[in-house]
Amino acid sequence: MSDHFDAVVIGGGCLGSACAVAIQRRLRAMGRTKARVCVIEKHVVASGLSARHSGIVRAANADPVAAELANKSIRMWHALEDFWGVPTTYDAAGALWIATDRGDGDNPKWRKLSVEMASAGIDFRKVSQSEAREVCPPIVGLYDHEVYYFEPGAIQLDPSVVRSTLYEALQHNKVVTFEQTTVTGFERDDLGSFTSVITDRGHLSCDYVVNAAGPWSPSIFGSVGLSIPVSIEPVNVANWITSQRDIAAGMPIIADYVNLAYFRIWRDGEIHMHQPRRRSTRDTARAFSENPLSITGADFVTDPANQTLGYSQIKFYEDVAGRRLENIDSTVYGSGYRSYFDITPDLRFILGPDHRAQNLIHCLGAGQAFKYAPVFGEVIADYITGRGDYSSLGDHFPIGRFDDEYMKGFWQQVRGVNYSLATESASL
Repeated sequence: MSDHFDAVVIGGGCLGSACAVAIQRRLRAMGRTKARVCVIEKHVVASGLSARHSGIVRAANADPVAAELANKSIRMWHALEDFWGVPTTYDAAGALWIATDRGDGDNPKWRKLSVEMASAGIDFRKVSQSEAREVCPPIVGLYDHEVYYFEPGAIQLDPSVVRSTLYEALQHNKVVTFEQTTVTGFERDDLGSFTSVITDRGHLSCDYVVNAAGPWSPSIFGSVGLSIPVSIEPVNVANWITSQRDIAAGMPIIADYVNLAYFRIWRDGEIHMHQPRRRSTRDTARAFSENPLSITGADFVTDPANQTLGYSQIKFYEDVAGRRLENIDSTVYGSGYRSYFDITPDLRFILGPDHRAQNLIHCLGAGQAFKYAPVFGEVIADYITGRGDYSSLGDHFPIGRFDDEYMKGFWQQVRGVNYSLATESASL
């Protein structure tokens, strides 16, 4: 196989698929009717981290640019047919954020966040306990030592529905899709730009390469000497089967920052829960030092051993859930698995061109892919076509911020060992 494409997107998860669709539609809208974009996926579309996603889409974020991107993305999910040519479905029950009362019936951190979100045009407001009770089913416990904030615009996606939507969007927009295809190398010109992506099916010549491979990126681009600072952090997911009468009135996303857990309604009578990612720089550095970045990539994400939880993990999650769900003793453990956040050293995205190869564009979601998929697709389409207002937001997340000096300080967070991407992979 030897073919030429305007852009080759590596990674067929929700971000890669969104990028491929957005680029194809943008090029065709510019009159380039013969424009061709392809997406390469080593397994099948949306089978990696996308298959394990909790589907929570909220805008409130301590990073104002990330919040603006998320707010735009929510609007795009509502009007997805305008952007992808196909619609999808979602639940729009909002999100209830629960924080610890730090005194005087408030939490300064969350109050500050609500002010910042209001200035960004995001509805994220403090509510009383009685107002919080009105949006929650009786099984959700609310307590006097807590404060509550409500984000009515938050939505919930079903990953299985989104996976079908991705297939439909790729097909509808005539994006060439190569599943079960492995990237084995690249060809570059004298200036370092990519001219071809080499796969086990043959060479694909291209004008641009889009990296949307998430935690597989370090192993893919390591072959040409490009370090990609992405790793993964594991998180367990548990689904509890409860009576549909308990949730008949619906339930918003419960962002429980008292017990560090997220809850949402999941597929007819289940409550889905996972814990948020760790925020400590040292914990993040340890995640990089302990995971095999350059040799096996992230293949253990799809390892069958990660499809179930052990007894001790289930009991731990049952204990956490019991602090928020008052009916946990009458629920039944339905299923669970080990999921992952793909993370960067500062837990923020990598978007835009790579200063080491100007026709290499990164779209790495830092564990938030469903939340940002539609808007990230438009950001990447901006970079490739040179048109639009989205790329100005993407400019806040360049890969160049992780220079040698930054990474040196980052690795020093793990005391006692001189870690680096090179020494870590060599030690395996």
